[in-house]
Amino acid sequence: MTRFRSVLAATFTALLVLAPASLARSEGSVPAEGSVPSEVAAYVADGSLVAQLNDVYGVNAEGDGIDFDDTTKLGVIERVHVWSDELREGEETDHPLDLLNEWVVPITITDVPVGLATIWINPATVRPELALFQADPDLATALSAVADGSSLVHDVESAAWLALAADGTLTPLVPGTTGLSTPVPIDDVALLPAAGGPAPEGGDPGTGVGFAVAVVLFLLAVIVVALVLPGLREKKKSDADAEQNSDESDAEATPAAELEAASVAEIEPAAEVEPEPEEPAKKPAVRKKKAPPPAE
Repeated sequence: MTRFRSVLAATFTALLVLAPASLARSEGSVPAEGSVPSEVAAYVADGSLVAQLNDVYGVNAEGDGIDFDDTTKLGVIERVHVWSDELREGEETDHPLDLLNEWVVPITITDVPVGLATIWINPATVRPELALFQADPDLATALSAVADGSSLVHDVESAAWLALAADGTLTPLVPGTTGLSTPVPIDDVALLPAAGGPAPEGGDPGTGVGFAVAVVLFLLAVIVVALVLPGLREKKKSDADAEQNSDESDAEATPAAELEAASVAEIEPAAEVEPEPEEPAKKPAVRKKKAPPPAE
């Protein structure tokens, strides 16, 4: 009898110890995948996330916003990853992903997807907070399809969301500009360089700058032509009109001058020219005969 009571006491004590933990998990825990700190899980489970969603994105005085009511449900918490620098540079690596200070949670209201909430741990307060809410039902639906054991990857450069399985299979959830439509091995995917990273090999880092300068110069040339060309046309037109008027004036003045000269010629007779006096005709010289010599 004593031994039986000891067994009952031990069982009862174990139940007392385990019951609160089980109750806490059933009431306060939320589904999570990957590296999710306990404070982030608690922030989602205790209603703090929904409260902040209501404060920032809820219905305002004008009636705009989303009503996060009692039917609001939170999906699986997923840690967000990005590609590592080694993988982007094409190196062989066992470290293809880097962790971000971000976690995403799909949100539904009356079992209808409404958007995706992003959580971060504020470094100033070291406490989880709502960082962003995207009212995008399609995105919320897509990111609810991350398979168990897969890592959620945000490829910002391609505007894509992907799930990387432990065996290296990459599944596009939101393809973005990757062109992926079916799961593929990660080794078969060409990754874009990180934003602000070095230019690809063979590329000229100054090409973009040179192109921009060329565009600016071209636009300046267009503006100058647009401003100067009408003035030049107007000046040429004015010069042409002035020259035409001058020609017309000359043409009109010439007949008048001729008429005036003709009139003067008719009114003033030409001056009489006096004839030069004729020289008197010279008389022919009379040749005298010599007297004959006297006779002897």
